[in-house]
Amino acid sequence: MRIPAILAACFAAALIAAAGDARAADYLKGHEDLPLLAGLVQDRDSVMVFDTPQGRVVETYAQTQKTKADVLAAYAEALPQMGWTKKSAGKFVRDGETLVFEVVQKGPPLVMRILMTAD
Repeated sequence: MRIPAILAACFAAALIAAAGDARAADYLKGHEDLPLLAGLVQDRDSVMVFDTPQGRVVETYAQTQKTKADVLAAYAEALPQMGWTKKSAGKFVRDGETLVFEVVQKGPPLVMRILMTAD
């Protein structure tokens, strides 16, 4: 009788841990307020953050099986809801910052460079 209870407790703990990991993976490391959209998977080791007199610079890379058009469309729809203004395909501005999505490998998988700079 005790084994099913122990197994249930272990299963519940595993679900809670997995849910926490999923929430953490929903946003780009280094860009804590930018969600991962269009199937992007971030190379978490690629994150570089620099502080400059003008502000913060953040660069990272992510890949997806989706197309460039899919990625840009997903961000063009989502980012304005977070205060970003689209300037051109793959380029957004907000509060003195510029965010750029650039294809560095056409793939598959498609690899995107995501760069945020202070203006």
